[in-house]
Amino acid sequence: MSTASLSQAALLAELAGYGSDEPLRVVQVARALGVSDETAYREVRSGRLPSYRVGTGRGTIRIQREAFRAYLKARGIPVGVLGVAR
Repeated sequence: MSTASLSQAALLAELAGYGSDEPLRVVQVARALGVSDETAYREVRSGRLPSYRVGTGRGTIRIQREAFRAYLKARGIPVGVLGVAR
């Protein structure tokens, strides 16, 4: 399913949801949280949102879904209300 047409709440639920091990891109996380890409990258740089790089050179930043769920929980973002925390 394309994430471009989802509401912010639906996107947050889909990205934090269970059933997929596919890592997330920073822009996906930013869209789900309703923040700018730069804000999401700042969270990664600060270490508050654990990530890793894929590829050579600068690579591409990826975020494990479990790390994203932990980030949401630590900040009190109510993913359970969205039907995600099962």
